[in-house]
Amino acid sequence: MGLIGVIMNKDLKSFLEREKVGLILRVYAEEESQIPRRLQMVREFVDRALSVKHNGRTIISQINILVWADKNYPESDCGKTADGLKAIFPHAKGNKVFINTVEHGDLYCGLLNYGLTLQTQAHVHYSIIASAEAYSYFNEETLMAMVEAAKKGALAIGIALNKLTESILEGRLANTFAMWHNLSLLSVGGFDLHAAKPIDPQKADYKIGWDEDEGEIHYHTAGVEEIIPLIRLVKYFGQCLAPILPQGKGVQRYIVPTEPGLHKRHMAKMLTKTERQTAHANWLGFSLTYLKGGILPEYRK
Repeated sequence: MGLIGVIMNKDLKSFLEREKVGLILRVYAEEESQIPRRLQMVREFVDRALSVKHNGRTIISQINILVWADKNYPESDCGKTADGLKAIFPHAKGNKVFINTVEHGDLYCGLLNYGLTLQTQAHVHYSIIASAEAYSYFNEETLMAMVEAAKKGALAIGIALNKLTESILEGRLANTFAMWHNLSLLSVGGFDLHAAKPIDPQKADYKIGWDEDEGEIHYHTAGVEEIIPLIRLVKYFGQCLAPILPQGKGVQRYIVPTEPGLHKRHMAKMLTKTERQTAHANWLGFSLTYLKGGILPEYRK
């Protein structure tokens, strides 16, 4: 390692000694038959997260696994996932893993705001929010690239993965795999409930798309909960976003659900994503292009 590398390594060590990094995972199984697959992905993610170290120290200081169990939503957890998680994490991995059943709050905003509050109370400075399906992207190289971006002043850092690559590189970071500076995020209102999942589908607004296999598809305008806080972060803090390409070797892919109902929902979510992002940006009076201007210069494509 050359002199520059030694200096950078020392700077990162100093940063990580001051700033704690946490991980938030959302999980739920609408049906009991889905639980084994969910548990497998969560376990893989947790094992990977706790194995990543810098100078012999585990980088992730706390993991909160949030089980979505709000019975106002028929599609929330069936009630057995938390027990399954407790069975595979009986000793909470050295007091780093916490399983939290969240009975009040939607999947997109309420659940994440609860997780951010838990980690902020534990003095966690940065929280990584990720989908369990994205576990293969979590490695030392990617995590250290995120930490490096945070050290350079980024308040929101997103990994550009799969079909979301282009939009993420334009500043539309996604909680599929993103890291947030908690105090800054909370100071602009966290994840605004305007993007919350509607309780009554009959009263929800929808965006409509087309899939070659499914035909006409629709997805409620809610979700894409990142857009409102991203715009507010740029508005109040200036250039503070950092999109990053996946780092390291090996196969990295987002695991698309194969169950018919879940697959159709995933396709509807993906094929209406830009329209839903646009709707939330317009609600604030902004264009999505505003986020391009919020990217730190050295992270622009």
